[in-house]
Amino acid sequence: MAKESGRENRRNIRVHLQRPLKVVMGSIGADVRYELVTRNVSITGFFLDFEKPGRFPFTPASIMEVWLELEPGSAIFFNGKMARVVHPSDPAAEETGPGIAIKIVQIDSKNDQVLKDFVTSKSSESKGNKGEVA
Repeated sequence: MAKESGRENRRNIRVHLQRPLKVVMGSIGADVRYELVTRNVSITGFFLDFEKPGRFPFTPASIMEVWLELEPGSAIFFNGKMARVVHPSDPAAEETGPGIAIKIVQIDSKNDQVLKDFVTSKSSESKGNKGEVA
């Protein structure tokens, strides 16, 4: 019997939202914070629309503090890292647009559960709504 790869075996639910979520990011321990938005969220991270990803203020080695506001006034916290950069000229930009993929590298169990519940809930809403949810 063929062995399934980790990618095929992984159940990573991703939702594409109509209403953007506020993301606040900064380097660990730094006072400078950047406010961005995302519409593309999963239980392992999110994708930031970013017209000029080369101007993103972090490097692939940066570990960031991230606050993701799932509902107005209610944010979860975790540490993240750049997973992928999609430049406007990349073939992948036709599907996602240019931007930066951020993966979660450390999250506590409470915030992890809140994120999983949110993504699962929005995923259930999207069934029948052509993949876009409020």
